[in-house]
Amino acid sequence: MPTLYGQEYSKEQLRARCGQMAQIAGVSRYELQEGFERGVEICDVRTGSGFRFCISPSRGMDITFAEHNGRPLCWNSSTGIRHPAYYSETNLGWLRAFYGGLLTTCGLQSFGVPSEDDGEYFGIHDRASNLPASHVSISQAWNDAGEYEISVEGTMRQTRVFGENLKWTRRISTTLGASTLRLRDSIINEGFASTPIVILYHCNFGFPVVSENSIIRMPSTHCEPRDESAAKSAATWDSFEPPIPETAERCYFHTMQPDENGFVRAEIWNQKLNFGAFMRYSHAQFPFFTQWKTTDAGTYVNGLEPSNAPLASRAELKEKGALPVIEAGEEKIFEIELGVL
Repeated sequence: MPTLYGQEYSKEQLRARCGQMAQIAGVSRYELQEGFERGVEICDVRTGSGFRFCISPSRGMDITFAEHNGRPLCWNSSTGIRHPAYYSETNLGWLRAFYGGLLTTCGLQSFGVPSEDDGEYFGIHDRASNLPASHVSISQAWNDAGEYEISVEGTMRQTRVFGENLKWTRRISTTLGASTLRLRDSIINEGFASTPIVILYHCNFGFPVVSENSIIRMPSTHCEPRDESAAKSAATWDSFEPPIPETAERCYFHTMQPDENGFVRAEIWNQKLNFGAFMRYSHAQFPFFTQWKTTDAGTYVNGLEPSNAPLASRAELKEKGALPVIEAGEEKIFEIELGVL
């Protein structure tokens, strides 16, 4: 039975107390109306525990916002949740639509810095987060285990003539009274030849999860700074300073040690507020991990980013023989759990 407000309730007990379950929890579906956001669809999910998160079928079924009892879990940028019609892959175009959010998907054919491969140009982090979903469905029902399950599912397609044909279905689910969500991606190569596939979950934690009172707790056995700027503060990768204007971003590549069940759990914990957020994922699905840390004023965010390949351009991965592929007809599954501490 779900636990709400410190007490367990059965289905019948809740039915007797509410005209409909939406009084306590559920999904509201709407479109944004202003500026670059006009026409962006949102599925706004409440679990009844104070945990709320927003999924955008217009933007790759990514999670644009999350909070718990009014306290945000993630960082949101100044761009807003731009409609994919404004997406541009050239130069820094991806950054003009990077709203942050709890999860932005990078891939599926490339990620990292722009590059060219066999005459095709790939922009920053490719186009996954700008693919609109079709066949979007919402389910809200009691299951056989006595849980009230809430799920949102949609399907995207990344394809072109004489190129890849990837069918990508995402399901995000939670339950009544929960403070976590589960995300499951199924990617099927519906083409007739193998094609590259890279995926990175860009999870962007922000204030007040991230603050000068916060620490990162995760099973990193080795931390490799990306560049000289990151190397200068590599010893303090797991803590934060207050926001300072014009502070350079820092990236660290971590080697993670999975637990006895093959999972990795990473947390950011605000010691003063006794509040934080976590992620949990399969190390076999995501053997690589990047930390994106920026304490710049206005861009005060820490990204925790599991991926199926090292964070490098498509051209570099291909040159090193490290570019994963998906065979014709093959399906690959990627999953992550995100939640409140």
